[in-house]
Amino acid sequence: MDVGFIGLGAMGRPMAANLAAAGHRVLAWNRSPVEPPEGVTLGESPRHLAQEAPVVFTMLTDGAAVEAVLFGENGWVSGASVGATVIQTSTIGPTAVKPIAARLESAGLHLLDTPVSGSVKPAINRELVIIGGGDPALFERFAPLFAAISARTVVFGPVGAGSAAKLALNGLLVAVIAAAAESISWLKATEPGIDIKAFASVIDRVSPLAVARAEAIAGEAPKGGFSLRQAGKDMELVVREFGEAEVMTAVRELTRAGLGMGLADLDMACLGAAVRGRQK
Repeated sequence: MDVGFIGLGAMGRPMAANLAAAGHRVLAWNRSPVEPPEGVTLGESPRHLAQEAPVVFTMLTDGAAVEAVLFGENGWVSGASVGATVIQTSTIGPTAVKPIAARLESAGLHLLDTPVSGSVKPAINRELVIIGGGDPALFERFAPLFAAISARTVVFGPVGAGSAAKLALNGLLVAVIAAAAESISWLKATEPGIDIKAFASVIDRVSPLAVARAEAIAGEAPKGGFSLRQAGKDMELVVREFGEAEVMTAVRELTRAGLGMGLADLDMACLGAAVRGRQK
């Protein structure tokens, strides 16, 4: 299948490479100059991609970036034929994705609302989960593309449902790590010599996420993974979409504190350091 791909960042790059490795012809475009991954060819503009392929993936920072590449100068819409489809994989929320879908539909075009669950390593290993919303017939039509980049696809309803489910998922994910950061930091302060690995072994039924990050929460978090920069961006969006949600607002404030400490590029396990930094 001929496929366009817009956004060759940390997530988009392995996704585009996996599409190419699965035998699809991938023509990509990035907002800044970049070398394409193996098997992927660079196009001249989003418009050029639309002229060459009936379907395009977007993996971008936010809703404004998605709107710009679709509707801006030399945007994808300006070159798209009736019936062409956008597979929107960025985490931008239902409030952003629904108007974009409506504009596309009014032009005879389609959108699948498909934010992905997983970070860079799952993207490389084709272990992402597609959190979907949209026309079931389109999901069936493009199933070979989803199979090339993910372990499974779960469709929750119409456009907007995928983005809503993704925000609920990410809010829960970051909140779990924030709670673990407070619990483990309190435990370390109360019992300085405690064996964190042993503690991790007794919380396996509570949260595998916390088990996997327990030692990093207690000590130094590595770079990469699901970075605090990403977690902070998502929590800002979660609070805007959820409204006055007490837990999510508190978690957002903790991510803001960590970002203010310069921890943006570290895995979100650095929320442990953020907790301890606020206690000083």
